[in-house]
Amino acid sequence: MVMTNETLHDRFIALADLPEQGRVVNLGCGAGPALQAFSRRCPAASLVGFDRSAQALDTAQERLQDHGGGVVLAAVDLRDRLPLNDESVDAVISSNLIECLPDPALLLKEIWRVLRPGGRAVLSHSDFDALVISGAPVELDRRVCHAFADDAPTWMDSSDGRIGRKLPGLANASPLALTHVETLVTSSTSLDGHAGRRVEDIRGALQATARRGQGYVEVAEIDEWYMAVQQAATHGEFFFAETAVIVSVQRL
Repeated sequence: MVMTNETLHDRFIALADLPEQGRVVNLGCGAGPALQAFSRRCPAASLVGFDRSAQALDTAQERLQDHGGGVVLAAVDLRDRLPLNDESVDAVISSNLIECLPDPALLLKEIWRVLRPGGRAVLSHSDFDALVISGAPVELDRRVCHAFADDAPTWMDSSDGRIGRKLPGLANASPLALTHVETLVTSSTSLDGHAGRRVEDIRGALQATARRGQGYVEVAEIDEWYMAVQQAATHGEFFFAETAVIVSVQRL
């Protein structure tokens, strides 16, 4: 299955199975695109979004201002206990959050605590160590892509480029029951859209790390890789694929 933001949000909605007037919490909601998708599909639902970025929450507030079922958005440190009562939520969703947390198991315990019996959580994460980017020489490409998977930006408390493939195991070790696992793949032969943004992410993140005197690749190597990828795109030889793992869990 090919992944777009819309596809991912559709899978969240389908797997969460939110009651018509249920309450859904988006952990790491960012600017609110997933909650906006729930708003369109479940106009009477209660929407809750937590994120640590006040700027992103302002954008989410604008996106959701016409939602009629009630909206709560708050700046929350997701390393701590969630500001929700026990058994007060019908569904929890989250995407590309859990690798940022020093104790993913704690978050899963908190999700179990706040879900009502029968409630579901849907968690998604890209597996950055499985990125496929065609264009640069093999050894250089391996060095750059693996360096990105292992990179730990200063704003992240934790980083694990293989967290996507670990999600099912984390779910099995939690108090929640693992009910479904699937993968979504976004692919492109053009250096634009998600593929273009991810290539820029890689370049920017590794350059910042290299300039701090850290990391496994030098700035010159990053520039060489970036130029090779651009040239491949110009000659029709570019290919990109990113795999996200999705797990659905339930409080029994």
